[in-house]
Amino acid sequence: YSSTMPTQPATPAVRVENLTKVFKGQLGKRSFVAVKDLTFSVEAGEVYGLIGPNGSGKSTTMKVVLGLLRPTAGHTEIFGCDSSKVESRQAVGLLPENPYFYKHLTGLETLLFYGRLCGLSGAALKDRAHDLLQLTGLENAASRREGGYSKGMLQRVGLAQALINDPDLVILDEPMSGLDPVGRREVRNLMVELNRR
Repeated sequence: YSSTMPTQPATPAVRVENLTKVFKGQLGKRSFVAVKDLTFSVEAGEVYGLIGPNGSGKSTTMKVVLGLLRPTAGHTEIFGCDSSKVESRQAVGLLPENPYFYKHLTGLETLLFYGRLCGLSGAALKDRAHDLLQLTGLENAASRREGGYSKGMLQRVGLAQALINDPDLVILDEPMSGLDPVGRREVRNLMVELNRR
């Protein structure tokens, strides 16, 4: 006999079960298995990394989890919601491997643009954008056009745009790509700080 009720296990932030993704061949080429029978879960508050060589299926796995690709077999969920449903992505922030930014916009204008796409507006959006520019160390470059940003600065503004809607889950695809050692350390430290928060 126990005087306390049993606790239910927390819903994982990401759950991948028996994921397989096969790309069909075109013009006489054979099909290609990008991911085969992959199972893992990521708990809320956990920093989790997919590590492997180029072509091992890391980006494909993330695209299936985000509902951008359909799995050939298996199932993926975000906070218990099937990844194929639009509502599964409402609380997700994404920094893709090769983010594209409008070079004529400033860092602040970029964050305001993405914030409006997420349904934010007014003073709340402006405050959030300024907070993220400070968090990412870009407050002094907020009014500079992104065409003059370094690769590290672009990665940081990309991270800020991934955070603009205050997501519960942040997915970063190759966040250190093309960065020098100082830039890598800055992004890593930023990830640690975000997890701490």
